[in-house]
Amino acid sequence: MSNDDLPPSAIPPSATISQPFEPPAATLEAFRSHPWSNSLLSNPDYFPIRTWSRTAKPTGEDTFFAKTLGTDSTIPHVVTLRRKDIPAVPRDPPQLGLDAQGKPITPKAPARPPDMITLLMLSNPGISGHPSTAHGGAVATILDEVVSLCVSLHVPAYSENEAEARGALYTIQLDVRYKRPVYVPGLAVVKAWCVARDGKKYWMRGQLVQEEEDDTGKNGRSGAGQLEWAKRKTVRTEALGFWLQTKGKL
Repeated sequence: MSNDDLPPSAIPPSATISQPFEPPAATLEAFRSHPWSNSLLSNPDYFPIRTWSRTAKPTGEDTFFAKTLGTDSTIPHVVTLRRKDIPAVPRDPPQLGLDAQGKPITPKAPARPPDMITLLMLSNPGISGHPSTAHGGAVATILDEVVSLCVSLHVPAYSENEAEARGALYTIQLDVRYKRPVYVPGLAVVKAWCVARDGKKYWMRGQLVQEEEDDTGKNGRSGAGQLEWAKRKTVRTEALGFWLQTKGKL
């Protein structure tokens, strides 16, 4: 039995965000075989942690992401990396509104490295909307799951009382901007930041990034004459959200 197959009751209280986690061998092999994801796994400033929502619970919690989106035809492999040193964040929330042309203002992602990076192998056709393109709802779900886990890195004393703290975190608003298609099958990388925190209120930012399609027409595969390191990474979808830590269930 791999660590990822452990029942929730057997998982140490601080395992999800504080303790390094060894992903299953098949998952590691999938990401080690791709130069980009392999380089992220080797980054000394990050270490892998358990992706909590990939473990289905006896209550039915997380079954959608762990089981429905955990098949060979949907999202078979996920690895989450957290930054070793999580920085303090400002209290002032990002300013939203319209620019001079009446277009919505999308605050830029922080200049600092992401608090969390999640690697996902997207399969086909289980999450497809258009042919070879991930459904927008699946993309929003991915961003919500990753950014929600990132919130926990900024909750005071989260590790000491994870069960209660986790059950009190809710996504209140998620503004998703679809910039380019997310191609399947292929590798997707989600970067997440906490941009502001005021008490139990958290303003979060996420980006789903993929490599540009190469001349084979398939994302994440080497094209003729194209060096792996030269492939351009582009933000396909970005999200700005607001999370609230409550005293109990809403």
